[in-house]
Amino acid sequence: MKNNIYSMLNGANINLDDYEKEDLNDIEKKKIKANFRKSISKNKSHKRNMIVAGVALAFTVTLFGTNVGANALTNVLKIAGVEDIGSFLGIYKNLDEYKTVINKSITDNGITIKLNEVIVDGNEINVSYNISSDEKLKNVESPVHTSGLIYINNKVVFAGGCGSSKRIDDYKVQEVRTYDLGNNNLDGDLDMKIRFSTVDINGNIKDGKWVFEFKANGDELKADTREMELNNKFTLENGEEWTLEKYTDNSLGQKIYASVSNYKEKPRYGLVVSGNDNLNHYVRFRSDRADHIGKDRVVLKINKYDEKYNENAKTLTLTPYAEEFPDGEWKIEQIGKPFTIDLTQLK
Repeated sequence: MKNNIYSMLNGANINLDDYEKEDLNDIEKKKIKANFRKSISKNKSHKRNMIVAGVALAFTVTLFGTNVGANALTNVLKIAGVEDIGSFLGIYKNLDEYKTVINKSITDNGITIKLNEVIVDGNEINVSYNISSDEKLKNVESPVHTSGLIYINNKVVFAGGCGSSKRIDDYKVQEVRTYDLGNNNLDGDLDMKIRFSTVDINGNIKDGKWVFEFKANGDELKADTREMELNNKFTLENGEEWTLEKYTDNSLGQKIYASVSNYKEKPRYGLVVSGNDNLNHYVRFRSDRADHIGKDRVVLKINKYDEKYNENAKTLTLTPYAEEFPDGEWKIEQIGKPFTIDLTQLK
């Protein structure tokens, strides 16, 4: 996909410095977004590389020569060079119609955070951003950590999050994090703000102000989400009771929502349900309990490195296991009998 874009632009001789850089106003942003959506075919059989190439060409031809052309073209090139949320999470579907593209950078105290894009998915938001430093990264495994708050309509709603990162070079990483926003209403247009307050790099904490404000909407993905109710209960040795309440399926993947009663702080448990679909494909859902998503509820997801079940499957037969994390160790044991989810009941 990237090679096709670069091939198109190889013959172009464009000096963006000759053009005055102007930010897009709200009306121009809406027009560009509308044109962008129209350029994406609803026919799911179209190849993604054809779509992206068409969009890049449309931006070049339509906008270049206007007072916003140089800036818009530069943004397209920046977006093309960033791994999008879908591919980063191991999802190879066209998610463009669900994204809010931000593509904004803020630099403070020698650290640049670039917010790439956001997808609202039910009670979660998936955020992609890059972190660049003028200091060389030393720790290969986890060179950078961030902390901050998320606001919706000027209200702090951040409840917990988890994610993964990859090193781009000696000075930059890309990270995609999923934030659980609890029971907050995420319907309709949302005035959102993400405020990063500290960056931990090479073991040194740097304070700063990296604030991103934008509008997002998750209604389209919500409308394309199928779900069904569950009622499977499991009791752990410490007396906690886990109840699987709902199963959902959309273009971002499949989830199982569970509630926790009689919560205990120690020992700390996570929940895994694994098994096969009726076509004999292995599948595993795992909770993020170890990442402190919540005391009374958790979400189980398929890891991006795990094999996905076949989309033509009609049933899943899964067995529940408890993961225990005592003193940094890891133990897992079966806590219930296998059960079956009838995927034909999704609606």
